[in-house]
Amino acid sequence: MLRTGISGIDEMLGGGIPDESKVLISMEPGVDGGLFMATMLVDALSRDRTCLVVIPTSTRDAFREEILSTKGVDIHTRSDRIITLDSRTREDIRKNIGDRSQRLAEWKRVICSACTENNVDVAFIYFDLFYEDFGLDGALSVLDMTGVDSKPVVVVEHLNLEGDTFIEDLASAGLFDLVFSIKASYTGVPFFNFLTVEHISWMQLPRRSVPYLISDGAIRLYIPKIIVTGPPTSGKTTFVNNASEYGISTDRNDFSGSSTTVAMDLGWLHLKGFDISIYGTPGKPRFDPILPQLFKCAMGAILIIDVTKPETLDRARQLLTIIQQSLLPVVLVANKSDLPHTLGEEEIRKILNLPEDTLIAFISSTRSSDVSCVVEDLVEQIIMFPY
Repeated sequence: MLRTGISGIDEMLGGGIPDESKVLISMEPGVDGGLFMATMLVDALSRDRTCLVVIPTSTRDAFREEILSTKGVDIHTRSDRIITLDSRTREDIRKNIGDRSQRLAEWKRVICSACTENNVDVAFIYFDLFYEDFGLDGALSVLDMTGVDSKPVVVVEHLNLEGDTFIEDLASAGLFDLVFSIKASYTGVPFFNFLTVEHISWMQLPRRSVPYLISDGAIRLYIPKIIVTGPPTSGKTTFVNNASEYGISTDRNDFSGSSTTVAMDLGWLHLKGFDISIYGTPGKPRFDPILPQLFKCAMGAILIIDVTKPETLDRARQLLTIIQQSLLPVVLVANKSDLPHTLGEEEIRKILNLPEDTLIAFISSTRSSDVSCVVEDLVEQIIMFPY
């Protein structure tokens, strides 16, 4: 099984990519997506997989320097595990063979021979120059490993100039077992790139989009903002504290002597391969003017109610309206359910006019395990949400 080298993606794929699969990584122009192929290559070499790199746009040494500069790894220290067919291979074929169809046949022969002679586990193929030289059908035929005794996993990188329908056509034709698309977001969550699982053949997985950042040569799956809101004393601060690996609380005592959040609770956590920032908002109505600004660029919301205080549901309904106006995935947390209470799921849905597909989680925010389950549920919604 081949791994992507990104723990959250590998977990989503059921542990990795099965042997003999064909994988397409299709990038929208302008996105920073080339590191995905490099990350998979470096991870495969670290696991002693024999790799073939077919990169007709670059020389072997230039490719080595690129991986060294982006990943900090000198792949040629594993020269026993990596074979490269580069721009010099292309020039030799073009110089010695004039006929286009014969050049295509020679490329296929060279690639299959390299796989057979070196018992290659993974073939990384940069697709675009093949597409330019031989057209789509010819370029796709290069990926055919018929005749190779032990077929490698084939990973293809492609710059998508054709648009979404091109990806849909390739996925529906069954030419690839796994199709990733990499796109930029200019609305909702600006300045983020998204990796989307468009198609997968070996498991039932809905289409999912995962935001990411690139930092220090690594791909970080990142949810920049989850908002936690709810009426006063519903348990927001406790929820944020128990969700977070580290954070900051801004509780202050009011004139009655009770503690209340006057700005925001901030927390950071790592969950299922994601780095997540979580923001707890003040619950009192006087802070409502700032809430729309706090919801900007959020990717999801958690609305907390206190099931021991039915009288606070009117306030919860006001906050739910703000969330719905922001068009965010939401989980409703029925907190303090470990205490005596009368509110049930049906009554909560009726009072809040809550859609049937909105999850209600009955928990105690004092239990970290309960809190983690809620955050996991929201992350599942976020990666399936059409931003």
